Amino acid sequence: MTKPIRSLAAVVENLEVARGTRWILLDSPAIAAAARPGQFLMVGYGLADVAAPLLPRPFSVGWRSTEGAIGLLVREYGIGTRRLAVLEPNERVLLLGPLGRGFRISADRPTLCIAGGVGLAPFLFVATETRRSGGTVRIAYGERSADLVFDPALIQDLTDGPVEVWTEDGSAGQRGLVVQGLDLADDPQVLACGPAPMLRSLAHRSAREGFGLQVSVEEHMGCGVGTCQGCVVPGARGGWIKSCTEGPVFEASELRWRT
Repeated sequence: MTKPIRSLAAVVENLEVARGTRWILLDSPAIAAAARPGQFLMVGYGLADVAAPLLPRPFSVGWRSTEGAIGLLVREYGIGTRRLAVLEPNERVLLLGPLGRGFRISADRPTLCIAGGVGLAPFLFVATETRRSGGTVRIAYGERSADLVFDPALIQDLTDGPVEVWTEDGSAGQRGLVVQGLDLADDPQVLACGPAPMLRSLAHRSAREGFGLQVSVEEHMGCGVGTCQGCVVPGARGGWIKSCTEGPVFEASELRWRT
């Protein structure tokens, strides 16, 4: 694992891509070069700006350009994300990363990415890098309704491929939960990121049907480097595991899931 890099990064672009959802590009060539799909960044403001929020926030590396820009998918939930949502070009934020353990992807098998909500972010990076290497990637992406769907045309531009959209109310793409419509008979390597109930459902299915599953967990983090222990998840062998340093990507079988 590479040593994390601190970078004061300028905002290149801040686009609204769905209701309350921003696609933010930050200029950080060193972090962009070091990042691997599934890793994350801590995004904050440092001591130069001690206004709320005081603690940095974790975000998956969502993409990288050949020029060294990093893409973050930000949905407004609280004070931290609301502040990021109004950043203007050339404003700066403090980054620490890349952090954590990313996805382990085999080039000789097709990859199925299952995304719920902003769990889409790491799979933009997965798809871009895998397709550039000649691999096959399918992205199945679920949201509650059409107004929350990240612009499919922009996804295709970023990743050089299409995305399959599911909405719970049927207002865009296919109707239903994304996990309910997937046939895994072709034995792809399955990667998932999204809300805990979605990951739990897939983990139980993986155990029943015998397919491999890697999950990226979405946990609150205060530090991102294993000090605060605020991001722990239950391990399959008992005890607790730090998702910032031993994850955020795990084999589903490494974690303990509620029945």
